[in-house]
Amino acid sequence: MKPTQGRRRTAPRARPLQTAAASSATRDYTPEVLHFLAEHHGKIRVDGKGDYFYEQVSAVSLHFLLKSNLPSREVLWQWYTHFDREHATSIYQTIGPQHDEVLLRILERCDFRWDPQRVRESGLVFLPQHRQEVYLALEDFLMQRIEAYETMDEAELAQVLRPDDTWSEEHLRRLIRRIQTRPFTAAQRQTVYDQFESDYLRATARVMLQELSKDSFWKQPPPEMEEIESRLIAFARNMAGAARRLGVYTSRSEFEQATQAPGKDARRPHRAAGNGQGRPPPYGRNAAQHQSHYEVLGLAPGASLLDVKNAYRRKVKETHPDQGGTVQGFLRLQEAYEVLLTEVY
Repeated sequence: MKPTQGRRRTAPRARPLQTAAASSATRDYTPEVLHFLAEHHGKIRVDGKGDYFYEQVSAVSLHFLLKSNLPSREVLWQWYTHFDREHATSIYQTIGPQHDEVLLRILERCDFRWDPQRVRESGLVFLPQHRQEVYLALEDFLMQRIEAYETMDEAELAQVLRPDDTWSEEHLRRLIRRIQTRPFTAAQRQTVYDQFESDYLRATARVMLQELSKDSFWKQPPPEMEEIESRLIAFARNMAGAARRLGVYTSRSEFEQATQAPGKDARRPHRAAGNGQGRPPPYGRNAAQHQSHYEVLGLAPGASLLDVKNAYRRKVKETHPDQGGTVQGFLRLQEAYEVLLTEVY
């Protein structure tokens, strides 16, 4: 009798599990996904300036996701699988609003059925195309700031480039930093908001605008900002050239030479130019004494430090023994370069 009783106990248990699995596979969980996002993403408030803010912390955590009406066992497994593949130290992490695409990838690996397209079009998730729209708007704003300097007349530009208590290299760096991190006006933020159809997307765009005004953003900007980075580098180079043309100091040595008292040139030790592009100093050893060293590098006496460095890099490739050169020629090049750096520059 015991084997028969055992079979009678196990048979009823198998039916509910099969029924639950079948219903999970056929049921459409799109409403549950949208409800969850609306509860944890869609509650937004607008302040008196027209800026959008999350009513609550709009980040997805495993704790809140398991409390939703989605199949918890499948959600837990796919959540764990994702962070395990990312080599995360813990699965108990949150997915911020700017990374909603990660949440969608986790849900798409689940076995239950839902409509990804409908969710993506709901305005409750921030997608890569939304991020791209924000970055394009930011590039336009930064270009306008750059063009504001490029359209100044000579007098205005000289006033902007002239330092107060330091040399222009640092002054130019501060100028670039102001262009990068100056907060956007209310009208500019509104221009970004107008591109999006939901308050949640506008609130997330506002967070991105705020991050752009921090130095930490520009230490490692995203790939989408490479074009504006290149434009800022070219702008800094143009401003340095304009400063030289207008008689504004563009290196530390030029600043010191222009501000030191007359007659002290011969007694004051030279301090190398900060940008490495200045001419050899007029004091110290006569550059003519090192004419042979210049000749080894293929340069004429009086070449700039930048020319010396470039010539050295070029000659190293030609004279290195591994490239067909001789040991004597390679050592002579090293000696000429070191003497010019230590005794001339």
